[in-house]
Amino acid sequence: MDIFKILEIVGVTCGMLYLLLIIRENIWCWLFGILASAITVFLYIEFKLYLEAGLNFYYILAGIYGWIFWSRHKNKDRKTPVTDWIPRSHLLVLFAGTLLSLGLGQIMDLHTDSPRPFIDAGLTIFSFTATYMEARKVLSTWYYWFILNGVSVWLHIDRGLYFYAALSVFYTFMCIVGYLEWKKSYTSQTV
Repeated sequence: MDIFKILEIVGVTCGMLYLLLIIRENIWCWLFGILASAITVFLYIEFKLYLEAGLNFYYILAGIYGWIFWSRHKNKDRKTPVTDWIPRSHLLVLFAGTLLSLGLGQIMDLHTDSPRPFIDAGLTIFSFTATYMEARKVLSTWYYWFILNGVSVWLHIDRGLYFYAALSVFYTFMCIVGYLEWKKSYTSQTV
């Protein structure tokens, strides 16, 4: 087994721990998210997924932000409360995200050797928002992640990153669990 497969397995393991801990609203999720993202940056550059590499660098920064935000915004149960956005916020995100994805995809198509520039761009742009929502504990982030992870399955298979494809399948299904768990927290806060 080569070093890239070993790193992929370690990155996938850290990513799984991150997801399981964030679903449980455990602040230690951020540590595993940061580790998984650092490994993934290296691998994605190697496999010419440049925007995904940049996105994972952002995930490292978002992990630090999430850790700080969750540490400072705790309720009486010592957890950061789950919130949600109004529909208008989602419409704005979808409109702006689509325009930015098309523009970034065009730039990547013209100036890099990225084999899937528009898919890479769309995943990158919308993942920025979903990650911000996750760090702020916005319930509807799970909808975004369900779609993003589903598309990522195909992209990873296309690039031969089969462990990451399997992780994306896991993430896709776990979005349902994450939504249900956070929904319980959200509902219990409003009662």
